[in-house]
Amino acid sequence: MNDTTGYILVSGQGANRFQIFSREGTKANPFEHKLLKIANVAARQSDGSDVTATPLNGTFKHGIFVVMSTDKTFHYYR
Repeated sequence: MNDTTGYILVSGQGANRFQIFSREGTKANPFEHKLLKIANVAARQSDGSDVTATPLNGTFKHGIFVVMSTDKTFHYYR
């Protein structure tokens, strides 16, 4: 990953999932972001999220994705 690559995460709050798109578009259309994956999460009505690709420790050596439910329960993903 560099300054022109990465991911766009879009919350599907009521569906308890996130859509993950490529940050860079296609050569033909730089604004066409390919859907890479749909990630189901345990959060109910996601009320916030954050992500970092910075290694944090042995458990999150590739970064962490945190999602908060409306009841303020935090869910952690590698």
